[in-house]
Formats: sequence, structure tokens, C-alpha cells
Amino acid sequence: MGYLDKKIIINRLAKIKYLYKIGVEQSMQEGTFAGFSILSFHDCAEMFLLLVLEDRGDPRPKDEVKKKKEISFMGYGDCFKELTLKESMNLLKERRRNIKHKGIFPSKSDVEESRVTITQFFRENTKSLFKQDFDTISLADLIEYPQIKKYVQNAESALSQDNTYDCLVNARVGFEELLSLYESNKRQWRDSIFYVGEKVGMDYRSPVANNKDGLQWFEQVTKTTNAVRNILKVTALGIDYKKYALFEFITPNVVETCGICEDKYAKETKENFESTRTITPQDCHFCINFVIDSALKLQEFDFSISKYLEVKG
Repeated sequence: MGYLDKKIIINRLAKIKYLYKIGVEQSMQEGTFAGFSILSFHDCAEMFLLLVLEDRGDPRPKDEVKKKKEISFMGYGDCFKELTLKESMNLLKERRRNIKHKGIFPSKSDVEESRVTITQFFRENTKSLFKQDFDTISLADLIEYPQIKKYVQNAESALSQDNTYDCLVNARVGFEELLSLYESNKRQWRDSIFYVGEKVGMDYRSPVANNKDGLQWFEQVTKTTNAVRNILKVTALGIDYKKYALFEFITPNVVETCGICEDKYAKETKENFESTRTITPQDCHFCINFVIDSALKLQEFDFSISKYLEVKG
């Protein structure tokens, strides 16, 4: 029996999985950059071992504990016999030491081996020590915005049922709602402090309807202006635009209806979407992770401007 509440354990495991995910992404990079994944893998393994220690308690003799002597990375294997892959984790530790203390980076095959090792380590030990399935631990638990968390959970649920369309719809709407929610407490009158100009409409069509060249020019300017406006907003919020561009491309189109329909968003039909896209489960995971990453990025510095608008009497 452990000392920690189950909710605390799941939340901590979600944080560990998030760092693990960063390591996996790093390991997919080219050349030397992939080697930095070793540092992330080692860090998330240490976080896991500390969680085990907090939950199970320190099994060492009391006099040794009183000396406040820290348990070494490999010492956890002696303290907790249930831990598996001890020798493989020792190799991960040596690769980390080579990077940090000798400037020697691992080969691509070493990085791939480490990724397989850390994945297996978490799968086996999360199940045996915490009775949790590491693969199904949701990073949505790290999101502080309840309604955005719900969209992510709905997307994950749809994906588990092989419903690609509903998964991506929930991811896309969740992202649109995230931006709207983040701006909701940053408005003076009706404009957000992230205001980058009005979206350009089609009002120009009537005045230039009989001028083919003029109509084409205005259409080009409108499309370019709205595209730049969108890029500015996304990048100003610190969201990775390259990932956003792919996210937008592979998710169904959604348009806010402004209350015209019962549903807040009009969505591209499933038939049309599936006739124009070939989507894999990996693509769905990418989209879910993009929404999670964006939410974590925004919540790390969220604020309201209301206190600055108060008039002192």
C-alpha cells in the first residue's frame, strides 16, 4: 500500500509522461540534436523513481535515512526490488554522463535503443508499482482549463474507438475554444489586447463587381491580409506555427456561427472530410498533443486585465 492519493499519483505520472513525450520528440530529430533526448529520458526516469520513493516510503535503515543521504539513480533498484530493466537503465545513465561530463553524444542507434528502453521501463513499472497503464495516462490532466480538458478527453475517447473524424473535430474545436477562452479576460470593450485588426470581409465585391481586374486584386489582398492576421495571432501567443499549419490542414474545417446555429461551430461534414483526407492514428495523436501543448503554453502565463481597468475612487 502506498502513502499517496491516487489522484496525486496520476497527476504526477501525467507530468512524467509529458517530459517523456518531449524526449521522444527530441529522439526523432536529426544528428546531434537527437542526443538531447537522453537528458529528458533520464530526468523523467528520476521523477518516476522519486514518485516511487514518496509513495512507498524509504526502505533503508533509519540511521542511513537520518544521514539524509540521497539514493543514487541506480540505488533505487536495490531499494525497490520490483523495478525492472535495471541494467538497461544503467546504460541510459552512462549515456547521460557522457553527454554532460565528456561532451560525447550517442549514436542514432543508441538514441533509438534508449527510447525503446525508457518506454518499456515506464510500461512495466507503472503497471507493477502503481497499477496504471502508462500508455493510457492522459496528459489532459495537466490542462487547467476545464472545458478545453473536456474536448481533449473527448478526442482521446473517440480515438480509442477508432473514430478519427470525431477525434479531430474535438481537437479542432478545442483549439479554437482555447484561443477564445484565453482572450476572453483580455478585452477592453470588445477588442482583445491581442487585437491584430479586423478580419477582412467581402464588402468590396459590390463596388468593384463590374471590374474584373479590380475584383481579383481585392480578393488577393483580402486572402493575404487574413492569412497574415491569423499568423500574427498564433505566433504572438507563442504557439508553434509550423505545427499549427499542419494541425489546421489535417483537421476538419470549423467556422464559428456566432449564435446562428444551435452548435457554436459549423463543421465540415464527415463525408467530405474523409473523401479528401487520409488520416492515421499517429496524425490524431499529433493533433491531440498539439492542443495539449498549446494549452500548457498559454496557461503558464495567463492573466486578466480587469484589475488594470478599475477606476480608483
